[in-house]
Amino acid sequence: MSTHALPKLSAPATRALHAAGITSLEQAAAHGQRALLALHGFGPRGITILRSALAEIGLELAD
Repeated sequence: MSTHALPKLSAPATRALHAAGITSLEQAAAHGQRALLALHGFGPRGITILRSALAEIGLELAD
């Protein structure tokens, strides 16, 4: 299975994802919105950007 790179996000959001070990869209999708929003530095704008990028590859957030 190929993995898709994370979209361009703010520096704090990118750091939050990397600190949690999330380096691909597929990993982000598996974590779900609640878990992502719980990360320090990741907010609603990041969710919007991720949802759009996920929709382009036919995926969505787990919750």
